[in-house]
Amino acid sequence: MKIHKIEIAKRQIETAINLFLAEQDFLSVVTLAGAGEEILGKLLTRHSKKNMVDYLKLLDERISGGRNFKIVNKEINGFRNSLKHANEESENEIDIVDSQEHAIAMVTRAITNYSILEGNISNQMMVFYIWLQENRPDLFAP
Repeated sequence: MKIHKIEIAKRQIETAINLFLAEQDFLSVVTLAGAGEEILGKLLTRHSKKNMVDYLKLLDERISGGRNFKIVNKEINGFRNSLKHANEESENEIDIVDSQEHAIAMVTRAITNYSILEGNISNQMMVFYIWLQENRPDLFAP
């Protein structure tokens, strides 16, 4: 049996959403949603479409005038990467303050990539979006 990477990413994102809404494990939410976001981002690149990282780079260029991508990447993916790597002893422990905020950001990025690629979102993704509107209206303020 074969499964398409889009379906894998969708399952990762929806599992991340389920964990998020149950407030069970924001660290796993970041990791799962981040994996889905990355898969979809690569697929978008292969289809010559911009993904969320591309849009974040453009936003940084407008705000800062354009910094080295290593700096931008550390800001947008640093927390997710710190959950995945333990290359040095200094990485043995991490500060998990604001893990819910990181989870919100990563799920939102993943859903955006999915929407760009597929032209729609799943019911579970819509549930997350509605939760955001009801619980974090500050994120929708002009």
